[in-house]
Amino acid sequence: MRSAMPLALAALLLGCAHKSVGGPVSVRSESVKEDDAELFLDLTYEPKGPRQVELMLKMRVAGIVETNKLVAEVYIKGFNVEGNGATRWDGFVPPRTPQTFRVLLTVADGFDEASATVMLSRSQDSNQLLREELTFTVDAEGRVHKQ
Repeated sequence: MRSAMPLALAALLLGCAHKSVGGPVSVRSESVKEDDAELFLDLTYEPKGPRQVELMLKMRVAGIVETNKLVAEVYIKGFNVEGNGATRWDGFVPPRTPQTFRVLLTVADGFDEASATVMLSRSQDSNQLLREELTFTVDAEGRVHKQ
């Protein structure tokens, strides 16, 4: 009985090691100077359901200076926007009040690949703070993977 216990434990640990943990996957994390504000950005994606992926851009500032008005946009090809989602967000990022822009996308029927370009810029002069092009594919089980 004692010799079977370590083998069972090893099999359990090996089985867990190959399973997907899930949750958001970071694409890009960085800080950028936005006028007088230090803006921290975290762009992630998370497969949600069959043929679905959620893109999320988290924004926060360090210190006490609010950002100028910002515009976040997602340009899509081969995707449909789900629910009441929108491909555009605009607003300010005040101190101690992080902002999150998220959009749930479904790869359209007839497509096995879709792309999304996430951009963040200042409203007043269109100065680009972030631009990330993402391509996703759908496997035979309907799961979405970043290329």
